[in-house]
Amino acid sequence: MTFPLRLRAARQRAGLTQQQAAAALGVSASAYCGYETGKRQPDLDRLARLCLLFSVPADELLGLPAAPPVSPAEEEHLARLRSLDAHGRRMVRLVLAEECARIAPAAGQGRLLPFRVSEQPAAAGMGAYLGPEAFRCVLVAEGRLPRGASFGVPVRGDSMEPAYHDRDVLVVSDALPEPGDVGVFIMDGAGYVKVCGRGELLSLNPAYAPIPMTEGIRPCGKVIGVLREDELLA
Repeated sequence: MTFPLRLRAARQRAGLTQQQAAAALGVSASAYCGYETGKRQPDLDRLARLCLLFSVPADELLGLPAAPPVSPAEEEHLARLRSLDAHGRRMVRLVLAEECARIAPAAGQGRLLPFRVSEQPAAAGMGAYLGPEAFRCVLVAEGRLPRGASFGVPVRGDSMEPAYHDRDVLVVSDALPEPGDVGVFIMDGAGYVKVCGRGELLSLNPAYAPIPMTEGIRPCGKVIGVLREDELLA
């Protein structure tokens, strides 16, 4: 339905004639008639007055999609939000932003890709067993996997903070880490995520001393990204 037809229907529901509507708006009868024939368009001020005169929402008169109704629970949330001080409102905005970012990969970044993640963590600390036996397949939003991603390894410990944190999932490529790169290594039966040094594995956290490399060290790959646990969909 076009605007002129919606306008005419709203006027008729209000029980007014064109002449009465024109008089209430302060325009001539011919000018108002032009609104209902499509020869004229009301300005914003007269459009607002038409909505009040005919008791019709502006989005309905303009043919815009109606806003979804607000549920009682949403009204309660809004009332609580308005009762908060500036600090409380700021904390709510932070939580909302974090939650919107959390669901964005699944909701708005296109297709999901299968991705292998080790069930055995690499330690950002003193080492943990990391073997090839146990991998699980998860789904990750396409936009969150960098080019060259091969597999994921969970982090345990804090020796690689502030770059990587406990329970992060590292995205690892098949490329071998060069000195200065962060890589995943197996050494003496334990798995590490460390900076590749010259003859030693280095931590980013200064509280941890370098670990000398042994002859049997095996690099598993170069770290090229990081995911949060909640970005992995089973």
